[in-house]
Amino acid sequence: MSEERAAADVAFVGCGRIVRALVRGLAGAGHPVRRLRGVSRTGAGARALAEEFGIRCAASPREAVDGARLVVLATDPHRTAAALRDLAGCVTPDQLVVTLVASWRTEAVAAALPGVQVVRAVPNVAVAVRQGMTVVSAGATATRSGLAEVEAFFGLTGPVVVAEEEHLEAVSAVSGAGPALIAYFAEALASAGARQGLDPDTATRLAAQAVRGTGALLDGAATPGAVIEAVTSPGGMTAEALRTLDGRGVAEAAAEATAAAVRLSYGRMVTGR
Repeated sequence: MSEERAAADVAFVGCGRIVRALVRGLAGAGHPVRRLRGVSRTGAGARALAEEFGIRCAASPREAVDGARLVVLATDPHRTAAALRDLAGCVTPDQLVVTLVASWRTEAVAAALPGVQVVRAVPNVAVAVRQGMTVVSAGATATRSGLAEVEAFFGLTGPVVVAEEEHLEAVSAVSGAGPALIAYFAEALASAGARQGLDPDTATRLAAQAVRGTGALLDGAATPGAVIEAVTSPGGMTAEALRTLDGRGVAEAAAEATAAAVRLSYGRMVTGR
């Protein structure tokens, strides 16, 4: 079977940042872009993806999902109810709905689309370069084979982990937001280097490579603690820098930031009950 025939038709309902990252990653993985369709509320997002990557731009949700095996729901949380109303009657039981919507339980999506398998996924923006982590959770209506199909789809853009849905708000805070949080620290580190007299571009390259190299070490099965130990000599510069970060409560700030993100998601949670 050719790659073209093996690839699934995928419809994206909502074409924002994470869908752009996914499309870029899928294209890089060799998924035929002509098998990807997009529809967005104003049409601008779908048109932008069509122009940049060559996906098909649909004029309506019905046109987008017609014949698609996977329907990826990627709307803003406050627009999801309207999107589900548009999809009701369009999506059929032989299709899989993959929801990327934060704060919407699979049961709420399934209630709006009776008889349809629903799987929730939390990818992060690094799927664009096929280094993303995606965590998936099967809704009550999803079968094992359906979940496996979703795992294989996201596996084109990086590692995939299965988790219980009750943990996905924490997953969103740690993994979904993770690239932004790490980039925030890298930006702060680069700025600090510039204050010490480094050329700003050089400082940015140094910070970016530190992140890249640390990621490679961690991919090699090193733990964060092991990396810290490997770099830190007693009484040395790294030890002094870490002591200063501890004194400023950086670890506590990270914990508070994660908790705040989780609280926000639970505060706007939509369930099917």
